[in-house]
Amino acid sequence: MGKKPTTKKGTDLICILRPDGRIIGSSRAWLSLMEYTPERQPRFDLQELLSPGQENRWQRILAKLQTHAATSALLCCRTPSGKRLYLQGRFAPATPALPKAIRATFQDITNAYRAKRFSRQCLGMLQKMAAENHAAMVVFHDQGRICYWSPQAADLFGYDGKEAFRQDIQDILDPLYDQDPARQEWPPLPWKTSADPPHDTRETTCRCKDGSTITVDLLLANVDTGTRTYTIGLFMDRRRQPARDHRMEKMAYYDQLTGLPNRALLHDRLEQSLAEAKRFKHPLAVLFIDLDRFKQINDSLGHATGDQLLRMAGQRLQQCLRGNDTVARLGGDEFIIILSGFKHSSNIPKILHKLLRNLSKDYLVSGHRLVVTASIGVAIFPDDGASAELLLRNADTAMYVAKEDRGNSYQLYSEEMNQALMAQLELETHLRRAVDNWEFYLLFQPRYNLSTHDIIGIEALLRWRQPDGTTLPPETFLPHLEEMGLMVPLGNSILRKACEFCASLQKPGMLRVPVAVNLSSSQFRQRQLDKIIAAVLNDIGLSPDCLELEIDELTLQKTEGRAESILHSVRKLGVSWTLDNFGLGYTSLHRLKTLPFDYLKIDRHFIKNLPDSQSDAAMIGAILALARNLNLIAIAEGIENYAQHHLLLGMGCRCGQGFLFQKPCLPVTLKTALNREFDTRASSSLVKPALLI
Repeated sequence: MGKKPTTKKGTDLICILRPDGRIIGSSRAWLSLMEYTPERQPRFDLQELLSPGQENRWQRILAKLQTHAATSALLCCRTPSGKRLYLQGRFAPATPALPKAIRATFQDITNAYRAKRFSRQCLGMLQKMAAENHAAMVVFHDQGRICYWSPQAADLFGYDGKEAFRQDIQDILDPLYDQDPARQEWPPLPWKTSADPPHDTRETTCRCKDGSTITVDLLLANVDTGTRTYTIGLFMDRRRQPARDHRMEKMAYYDQLTGLPNRALLHDRLEQSLAEAKRFKHPLAVLFIDLDRFKQINDSLGHATGDQLLRMAGQRLQQCLRGNDTVARLGGDEFIIILSGFKHSSNIPKILHKLLRNLSKDYLVSGHRLVVTASIGVAIFPDDGASAELLLRNADTAMYVAKEDRGNSYQLYSEEMNQALMAQLELETHLRRAVDNWEFYLLFQPRYNLSTHDIIGIEALLRWRQPDGTTLPPETFLPHLEEMGLMVPLGNSILRKACEFCASLQKPGMLRVPVAVNLSSSQFRQRQLDKIIAAVLNDIGLSPDCLELEIDELTLQKTEGRAESILHSVRKLGVSWTLDNFGLGYTSLHRLKTLPFDYLKIDRHFIKNLPDSQSDAAMIGAILALARNLNLIAIAEGIENYAQHHLLLGMGCRCGQGFLFQKPCLPVTLKTALNREFDTRASSSLVKPALLI
């Protein structure tokens, strides 16, 4: 039994009210309960204390007093601190000395009210649980009297709710109680012993209304509301146990969406199939199947459409196989097939082509005609593994290779695949460590005016220094960082460090040199990029015209719908944009003229064969003409010899960078070069590239 809630005596909580609800007097106890002091006794209406939803409560009390000498009402009040109180009030006319005034006395029943409401919520939840499990639920209090009798209990025992209500539970259900009330065949009940009921299910015999007896599984639990202890009993008919066991087995071993075997049953069947394959020395194949582009369909058309598509794909897989093969759903859009009984591995390609052909047929789902392909990886016993775990892992590796080949294909496992995968996993592990420990550093390569050899800008370039001291260029690790989802935090750190270095250059006596920073595709697509860049510039104190951001054509293609708005929002800050590696992608000229780029970078692929390649020279001439017509500044990268330099200058290119002028260098080396150049200049201000065209 829990402690009873503490309440103040009704005579202690008193207040006097006028008919309009104004409180004109109150007891110290009432003021204390409402969090006021006698010295600061407020003048307010009772209505101001009531919680929302009780706007008409005072009017109802007044109406009742018109015909009755007194009335009662439950009020929900809020104190100045926000505490909610439940007060049971009794209202009656005050003494003759206060004509028309109303005297109110209250009881604080907050704890009891909350306990009762909690009990009702628990009962409602248990009723739903009992209905789902088809169990009969009976609730009785600490004297054994029944206070709830579920419809399932009426079906099971024959008594309806009215007949069972307020009856002693042992009087109507215990077949031995009439013969010897002292016998304790049931589990201990709360009014017979102080012990809590057992937490496990017990087999019990019960008596029905017609006098017959049935065997049930009984589970008892106590609920203490603070004012009373209730016992909840769940009675489960053992005659329905086989059907329930079948449902439980189906839930445990079969996928609820497709009806196919799930992961647990898959492992059991694979172990059995492996045992047979080892005993009779016949081959066994494990197929790992992943649907291509399923995530896009699920995200764009909704989960209901995606679920229906998975059901249809599972049915098609079953139609392609024999009865002794197993199709299982591993999870998501991944399926596993166990093939056994074929004579030779050369038969597998025929089966795989049939699976791919059947899966790629049109699906009509919710009014949408969809085409979905699949990637399949195959591992064969005994060549590719002798255990279930190894076969599944190797089939998964082969599927990953098939998906890398743009899907709608299959791959047979080979040891080279595993070695490549292990190397990639090792690289990803090292990259995560590198990001956490910041094993990267920045080099800076100057950009030059090809006519005057003046430095007109710098580009920040990322390098990775591994723990063994070796340094890797960005093309060896940036694609992996992008796939791993690490480029956004890393790219934002690079942006900040590059801006900090650029800000250190903007001092009296130093050249004004803008810095160019490359943005990855994921970094370019992040929400509110303009606000992120503005915050970096503001924190560092760098002028926006000292920052240039570079993206390539592939990034434009990946963000085709949002690219223009992103570019314009950042351009409004005063930051410049450069289209990097131009000439290698497929950017349409129509789109290019609408996008707010300032610079066009000619990829080094066209520069390296100059002056020997006439076709590359023609391409560069076309790019330079395009840049002039679009009022863009062309920048040549990868200039390595004087012949390339002079040819580009003769073709009208005025800006460039490359090993001929300066290799990417550390910040201290670049500062030395800038100081040396400043000493040779007559002016300390930078000539803007736009003035060189």
